[in-house]
Amino acid sequence: MNTARRQFSPRALLQALWPVLLPLVLSLVIYRDVASYKFVNFDDDLYVEQNAHVMGGLTPANLGWALSARHGDVWVPATWWSFQLDAAVFGPDPGGFHRTNLVLHLLNVLLVFLIARRLGCRTFAATLVAALFGAHPLNVEAVAWVTARKDVLMGVFLLGSVLAWLSLAGARRTVVTGVLAVLAMMAKPAAVVLPLLLLLLSLWEDHRAPAAVPGRRPSWRADLPLLALLAVAAIGVSLVTVNFARTGEMGAPLAIGAGQRVLDAAAGVGRYLARLAWPHNLAARYPEAGLRLAAPVAVALGVLWPALTALLVWKRRRAPLVALGWLWFLACLLPSIGLVQGGQLPMGDRYVYLAAIGLWVPAAVALERATAGRRALRVGAIIVAVVAVGMLAGSARKQTFAWRTGEDLWRHALAVTRDNDLAHQNLAVLLDAAGKPNEALSHLDAAIAIHPRSETNFNKANILAALGRGAEAEECYRAALRLNPGFCEASQNLGSLLGMQGRLDEARAVLLAAAGRRPNLASLQYNLAVVAARQGDRAEAAARCRRTLELDPSHEGARDLLAIVTAAAERAPAPAPAR
Repeated sequence: MNTARRQFSPRALLQALWPVLLPLVLSLVIYRDVASYKFVNFDDDLYVEQNAHVMGGLTPANLGWALSARHGDVWVPATWWSFQLDAAVFGPDPGGFHRTNLVLHLLNVLLVFLIARRLGCRTFAATLVAALFGAHPLNVEAVAWVTARKDVLMGVFLLGSVLAWLSLAGARRTVVTGVLAVLAMMAKPAAVVLPLLLLLLSLWEDHRAPAAVPGRRPSWRADLPLLALLAVAAIGVSLVTVNFARTGEMGAPLAIGAGQRVLDAAAGVGRYLARLAWPHNLAARYPEAGLRLAAPVAVALGVLWPALTALLVWKRRRAPLVALGWLWFLACLLPSIGLVQGGQLPMGDRYVYLAAIGLWVPAAVALERATAGRRALRVGAIIVAVVAVGMLAGSARKQTFAWRTGEDLWRHALAVTRDNDLAHQNLAVLLDAAGKPNEALSHLDAAIAIHPRSETNFNKANILAALGRGAEAEECYRAALRLNPGFCEASQNLGSLLGMQGRLDEARAVLLAAAGRRPNLASLQYNLAVVAARQGDRAEAAARCRRTLELDPSHEGARDLLAIVTAAAERAPAPAPAR
């Protein structure tokens, strides 16, 4: 009996793979230069560049630190581990960290394609969804910014969990979905919405024929045990996140009333929809003053979005994928639109990295169904889709250039926004480091005129102190402390400035107040030791030096000062006996 032997055909393989290769190649073209980009002074220093626990690589101590650290006022152990792995493999070069972000984004493009197929997209629609995800300019921030590793890494785990939920059955489904869901929450707390997303997917699957999902009971009730466990994990992560944000270094966020938060959230949904439709003037930071809409507009949106949601839920049997997509979009935005006050910024392009998938899938399916069986319409739809994706890709490619260096980033932000005090401030830090203190001061003055922040006054004070303008520096340090009394670095620098001016009692009072808030900060203990030594109190100076070395055994200044005061105490004559 002769059997036909299947021959390998590169052409057949290409035909099978092109639907997913196209969005992958498109993403590579857009981000092909990111490996040459630098770290930027937008948390890259805090998270990676100046973080010894990251740059030290995958040591047992660093792995343990990641589990308990509140560095940056956020709990993201999986992200810390991924950074530590990069440091171990690539060293301190930013190119390695950028390459990992790109690889994770490519994995997300692939996962989006596979999920789209599971949600009912045929080849053209799934390719379009993956291409929109891979090429949209709003996603540039998540890929080209090293610190946004949280978003792309969370994306891999969250989308992997969703794919397992849709594809597997039985115990394998439970284990794989659960493990990936927990890792997603450990990569970024925003993944706490995952139990809600999985519940939405279960409800959506109930509208499909039971035979379409072999091995599964056609009821969302079967999924409740796992969803309940994940919900408990999500609540725990949420509580830790909010606590970290409210007790962080910069203090609790300014309290906003519940009504105003609802209006801000409604405005945020509208703003993200507008930017997805017309992505222009994108920046790393947006001026907070320009984010609130006029009250009548915000109220109208506050009524519109719940009404639209209610309508789609009511009509879900006629258009289940549209309802699912809209609810997915809203659910993914929940952690970042300000309904619950935490540490998130009021607006960021990266917040829609995963949310927009909920809009792309039903839109692509609707386009595919509208042109089914109509060749002319199908050809026209393909041409329109290719042109639209091409325009988005071109815009995204241009947007990546803003992330080449910190100076590029903030000059771009100032070019496309108005009254952006944070862009002025961050650019000033770079200019000062580049030896341009006067230009830096001009930007800091502009920032303070827009919005006087404690950190802006602090940065200005540091430059003034370095220029020898002590009186002006003191005024700025005190302004920083009036705005944020818990700003220990400002207290520390003010104390040092007063000490250098010989005002030792004032310096000691300022430093003691700061040490009361941060008793375990080695640098504060050392500064108190210096003041005590200059006041002639060798006993306290020695005690403060020993405390500094307990907190930081590598502190050479404390070790040297301890040796000096100890030697001086040994040389000092014994006190005369009392008569």
